[in-house]
Amino acid sequence: MKKQYLKLEKQRDFSQKINDTFTFVRLNFRDFFLALLLIVGPVLLIAGIAGGIHQINFLSNTGLNNPNIGENASFTDIVRQMSTRSKDMMGPAYFIMLFSALISSILLVTTVYSFMQCYYEDATNRITIDRVTEKVKLNFMPVFRGFFLVVLVFFGIFMLAGLAFSALSTAVGGGASSAILIISIILIFFATFYFMIMFLLSPAIIVFEGAGPGLSLRRAKYLIQGKWWSTFGLVFIITILVYILAVIFSLPASFLTVLKMLHIQNSLTNDYVVVITTAISTVGTTILSSIVYIALGFQYFNLVERKEGNGLFRQINDLGTH
Repeated sequence: MKKQYLKLEKQRDFSQKINDTFTFVRLNFRDFFLALLLIVGPVLLIAGIAGGIHQINFLSNTGLNNPNIGENASFTDIVRQMSTRSKDMMGPAYFIMLFSALISSILLVTTVYSFMQCYYEDATNRITIDRVTEKVKLNFMPVFRGFFLVVLVFFGIFMLAGLAFSALSTAVGGGASSAILIISIILIFFATFYFMIMFLLSPAIIVFEGAGPGLSLRRAKYLIQGKWWSTFGLVFIITILVYILAVIFSLPASFLTVLKMLHIQNSLTNDYVVVITTAISTVGTTILSSIVYIALGFQYFNLVERKEGNGLFRQINDLGTH
């Protein structure tokens, strides 16, 4: 039976982008999630184990599970105890968790778009792990550099906003500075939110077009003009749907955390069980979040087709070769 092909370069309305996102997952379910598990899974597993160990350390060093704090201790006493034990909580597991979570997030995005790139180049044959891995090796560092460029952009936004607030506060003075602070926070929030949605297209541009980090941001701005709200709506809806699915993986870890906080000791609240469930939760929820990036991939192709009509030009060229 001939393999069903889902065209990527195509203009799609809002509902088509959502439907085709899940159709793409259905058509490539085995190969796609196997690639994610084998390429991203090991780093996610490290993040999950480190997260479980950190969670145990955190619970054992808080007032809720700390024999050094009496039942009648005040809120100030609890806060003071938590502050003095912060070094214990931020041990090696904490930093391993942060680092592996960062790497796994970038690796996840790169793997999703590398898989879609393989599908775009040849959708008739099965997409193998080797093909995707080769693409990931080529794309990981550019996406990694793009991530840090985005971090620098946001850092610059916060720095400029802080300098502007300081200058205005000095010039105005008095009670007006409080109002300026509130307005500044609101403006920073909306500016950050606007650029965050826009820059979500940057990794797709880097992978599909081979663009550098700087060019990818400029091109993302060009593509999203007039389509910011549709991009935001797509991310919002898909995120909600993915979150509902991810609850399946996160419930066991959340349930055991509550049991430990309530001092309920049994075989379920054993430290090893907590670490295992946290690791499963981390791997499962993160792998499922890949669906959001698939949707953004379809949004990228949709915007390119609307602005430039590359798919139509390719069809015309293909007709000319026959």
